[in-house]
Amino acid sequence: MVCDMRKHRRPHPPSRTSGFTLLELMATIAVLGVLLAIGVPSFQDTIRNNATAAQANEFVVALNTARSEARKRGLPVAVCAANSAQADCDGATTSDWANGWIMFLDQGGTAGAVDTGSGDSLLQVSRRVTGGLQLTSNNLGFVRFAPSGAPTNAAAIPIGTAAVTFGLQHQDCSGTNRRVIVIDRTGRVNLTKTTCT
Repeated sequence: MVCDMRKHRRPHPPSRTSGFTLLELMATIAVLGVLLAIGVPSFQDTIRNNATAAQANEFVVALNTARSEARKRGLPVAVCAANSAQADCDGATTSDWANGWIMFLDQGGTAGAVDTGSGDSLLQVSRRVTGGLQLTSNNLGFVRFAPSGAPTNAAAIPIGTAAVTFGLQHQDCSGTNRRVIVIDRTGRVNLTKTTCT
C-alpha cells in the first residue's frame, strides 16, 4: 500500500504581509513629535552653553598667554578690544569686545594702543565673537600686563578688588550659563559661571 503524503500535509495559514498599519504609523509619529518637543530645546541649550564655554576658554588662554609673554620678554604686552576692521584697538574705555581682541607687544607710544611706529608688534588677532555671544568688560578697552605679570591699568583700583572684569553670555542665556572672567591685581585670571543677566 502506497501512502499518499499529500493527504497528510497540514494546510498553510494564509500569509500576512508585514508592515505598519495606519494606526501604528500615527502613534509612532505622535511619540516622535513628543520626544522632539522635549529634546530639541534642551539640545539647543547644550549647543549654546558649549559655545559659551569654548569662547570663554579661548579668551582666558589669550589673557594668560599675554601675561606669560610679558614675563618672558620683560616687556609690556596688551590685549585690547579690536575695532571693526580688527586692525587696531577700539579705544581705552570701550566695553564691547564683540569684534574679538588683539594681543600685541605694547612697548612704545600710547599704552593700550597699537603704535607700530613706536615699536609695538602684533602677537595675535582673534576671530570675532560670533554665534549670538556677547563679550563685555567693565569699561576697559584693554588689559596691559607689565613684565611682572600684573596689569598696569589697575593702578587706580583699590587692593583686594578686581582689576578687570569681563562678562560672556549668549543672547538667549538661561540659568547659570554666564561666564565671568576676572583679572585680579596680580594678573591672575579667574573664570566662573554665574546667573545670566
